[in-house]
Amino acid sequence: MTDSTARTTRDPLHRAATLAVQNRRWLTIAGAALVLALGGGWFTISAKARRDAFASRALRDAQQALGAGNAPLAASDLARLVQNYGGTASAGEGALLLAQIRLDRSEVEQAIGGLREFLDRRPDNRFAAAAYALLGTALEQAGRPAEAAAAHQEASAQWPYEYLKAQSLLEVGRTFRLAGDTTRAAAAYQMVLDQYRETPSFLEAQLRLGELRPSRVGG
Repeated sequence: MTDSTARTTRDPLHRAATLAVQNRRWLTIAGAALVLALGGGWFTISAKARRDAFASRALRDAQQALGAGNAPLAASDLARLVQNYGGTASAGEGALLLAQIRLDRSEVEQAIGGLREFLDRRPDNRFAAAAYALLGTALEQAGRPAEAAAAHQEASAQWPYEYLKAQSLLEVGRTFRLAGDTTRAAAAYQMVLDQYRETPSFLEAQLRLGELRPSRVGG
């Protein structure tokens, strides 16, 4: 190796150029992989946006059918929405609206089944709380007050706001009382008194607990 060749070999620019030529194939592969990764990310975001848009449109169509007085069509549209677009916000709203329609039409068992299927998918708390509250209403209509009380307890746990937690606890107390379980009814009312003094439910909890005490002492 001549002195000039050695100097050239030690030149950082020369070394970089040599490495670039030697690694051109790997750089090309890495670049292609980056493009594919970015393209895949874009496709995922785009697909989600399209899915959300389709779900929103389906919900709007069902609401329009309901507004026009065609509850059967609305229920059918909502059932497809929940089935095909699960996980979207529109499907969450659709599941709740479908349950309300079914309850209005006295399709209680269908409402219970649909709500339980929806809850099995572990929706966001904002939908889960309302779904449990509706499930409690449906179970009460089905003559199963103890199960209704358990559903209202779940609703209380899921609600993000104290006044809604307390309101659900009032439902827990009322439905346990219907089931003949005055001990658990009293516990629900007492929880309102202990934890939610600043909510509108406080005074009603006091009243309901006062109604239970004579019967408990008499028993």
